[in-house]
Amino acid sequence: MVSAEGPDHPFIYITTTLLYIYRWLYSLVTASPSSPKYIKNSQETTEISYGIENVIGIVLQFLSQTNNRVDACVDYTRPSLSIDFLALKNAFIDAKRRGVKLRYVTEITKENVSYCKQLMTTMVDELRHLDGIKGNFYISDNAYLAPATLHEKGKPASQIIFTNVKEIVEHQRYVFDSFWDRAIPAQQRIIEIEEGVVHYNTRIIDNPDEIIKQISSLTANSNELSTCLTPGGMQYSHHYFFDIKRKLLDKQKRREHKGIRYITTIDKKNVQLAKTYLESGIQIKHVENLPPMSFGVSDKEIAVTIEKMEGGRVVQSLLTSNEPLYLKHFGSVFEELWRNGVDCKNRIKEIEEGIESTKIEIIENPREAVKVARTLVKSAKQEVLRIYPSLNAFRRQVRIGAMDLFREVIVKKGIKVRLLIPSDENYTKQIGNEVALPLELQQQLDIRTIDKSLQTHMGIIVVDRKKSLIIELKDDTKENYYDAAGLAAYSNSMPIAQSYAAIFESLWKQGELYEQLKAFSMMQKDFINIAAHELRTPIQPILGLSQVLSEKVHGEKREYIDVIIRNAKRLQRLTEDILDVTKIESQALRFKSEKLNLNKLIRNVLSEYESQAKKVESVIISSTAEEDLAVEGDKGRLTQVLSNLLSNAIKFTQKGTIVISAERKSDDNAIIVSVKDTGTGIAPEFLPRLFEKFATSRSDSGTGLGLYISKRIIEAHGGKIWAENNPDGKGATFSFTLPSNIRNTKLGDIME
Repeated sequence: MVSAEGPDHPFIYITTTLLYIYRWLYSLVTASPSSPKYIKNSQETTEISYGIENVIGIVLQFLSQTNNRVDACVDYTRPSLSIDFLALKNAFIDAKRRGVKLRYVTEITKENVSYCKQLMTTMVDELRHLDGIKGNFYISDNAYLAPATLHEKGKPASQIIFTNVKEIVEHQRYVFDSFWDRAIPAQQRIIEIEEGVVHYNTRIIDNPDEIIKQISSLTANSNELSTCLTPGGMQYSHHYFFDIKRKLLDKQKRREHKGIRYITTIDKKNVQLAKTYLESGIQIKHVENLPPMSFGVSDKEIAVTIEKMEGGRVVQSLLTSNEPLYLKHFGSVFEELWRNGVDCKNRIKEIEEGIESTKIEIIENPREAVKVARTLVKSAKQEVLRIYPSLNAFRRQVRIGAMDLFREVIVKKGIKVRLLIPSDENYTKQIGNEVALPLELQQQLDIRTIDKSLQTHMGIIVVDRKKSLIIELKDDTKENYYDAAGLAAYSNSMPIAQSYAAIFESLWKQGELYEQLKAFSMMQKDFINIAAHELRTPIQPILGLSQVLSEKVHGEKREYIDVIIRNAKRLQRLTEDILDVTKIESQALRFKSEKLNLNKLIRNVLSEYESQAKKVESVIISSTAEEDLAVEGDKGRLTQVLSNLLSNAIKFTQKGTIVISAERKSDDNAIIVSVKDTGTGIAPEFLPRLFEKFATSRSDSGTGLGLYISKRIIEAHGGKIWAENNPDGKGATFSFTLPSNIRNTKLGDIME
């Protein structure tokens, strides 16, 4: 019966309707013992007439009794009958002369086009064309007329149904109007036929039998055929259309057909069918992630369905079209899939050898990515490697049950799980406590932290070094995992999984080395602290007693004691430097900021070094632009810096001038202090590493720690320090800056 949305297939609906009416009428006729010719019910009458003469009489009577309109829906054989059968022709002409409006819809073909032209000029008011009409009926204002049997071409039917039952008349008028709305003007169709223009048509077929006929027609009439099918669709195609394809392959051998190409997903269920097709001469390629539809493209037409056809299930709905845009679109889709497809022979070999097909799947939905991740972890047989992009990412995973999942696979399957987290070792211990594994399984979970600087925007899961999942970190500030995560990419490619496993192992070893270096560094610092403190203890009495003894002896003995004092002081300075370096590197060196006069501080330091300068025939000159330079800083540490710079200047200026200056810069109100000497200068190869630990110059004295400590102290005050050889080639200048305001802080907070 016709649906509320209007009929799509003239043959189906006309045939179905006529069959329904005929069966109903036949049951009424046969129900009466006398089989009356007319069936009357009040004013509504239904009549079945037999024999050609009676049929013609009923048609002529129908036309003569119509006063307003007649709608005719007939197949392609009836236009010639309407013209050639004189009595029928005259009846139509007479009705038109009486003012009856006649609408006529039929299938216009090359064979009947001349008759249709005559109908348009002599008999009907409006003629339209519709493909596929297979039945005939007429409707007037209040009556319906239709053959009850199939008829021969050029001959009237031998049996006809007449009824004025209101429900049937209204129903069939709706059917006619539906056909009429879908039909095209006769003039347009006639031009297409006479000028060789193709009539483009797109329609949806929802009758399984008609779908099979349509696909068969598309296949049989093709000069080339390209088909993209789901695995189930391949079974459907083989069952209904393989014999037709064999004929096409025979035509291909005679070079009358360009061949058949198939794209499908080849699996264990359809591998034998694929081999059959391949052996028959059909080209096949395997594509893992097919679009959610099956379609066929010939050189003339396309057929498309979105049904999966699982198990070869019959297609229930099909879109067909010969529109060039559809042909071009689906043709290009097929070619793109064909270019990216895997040769059928290779795929069959993989299946027969038990090799899983390689695929990469992009997952846009974070919730779907979580499902894939859980499935992936549960599929593990040996190990799971997991790299978290950040500590926050790990915490979000914990909230959605990641550790419960790891506990499950460890307990049930004995899987080895290793996790890498950008964090600190204290949090690592906390994680281990959260998992709460049985004692005998605790060794199956290994958690290692890596430096926070190594955190990335990608999380990685590797299972058995065969499969992997990469998850993008879109926004690490979000609390909810689904808001923080972005795209994910799953792959079962072993080379890809092994590459990610190599990255994991590299970071794992790096974390292991980092732990070892931390332990070694801690041992080194402990040793240095102990050694420095142990050295401090004997140095103080050595210096004190040596100075007392120096005052009591004279001559050559006095000189010996001075050597002892000088070396003891050198050892004392080395001890203090080592302790300072240890504090710097452990971020434990602190300073106390106070307001002080920098010029006064410089003068105090100069007074201590003037006697040393005189011994090497050097002159120290203080040159300041302002009387008072007020700064905030640690008096003792700034004194240490000035002492280091002056000591170095004296050491390398055996004879000459040393000038120390301090002035306020006008551009940023900072203070710059310089110590300029006329000594030997700085060796070019030594200049780049001047402020590094244990950097030594051509001097045979010094620890190489003074400048390193000075640099750290100045940087802790918010300034910078540098050195350069003088432009005239005589000596070098060491300079440092201090900001105008310095707050109490911790040295390590400013260090990189």
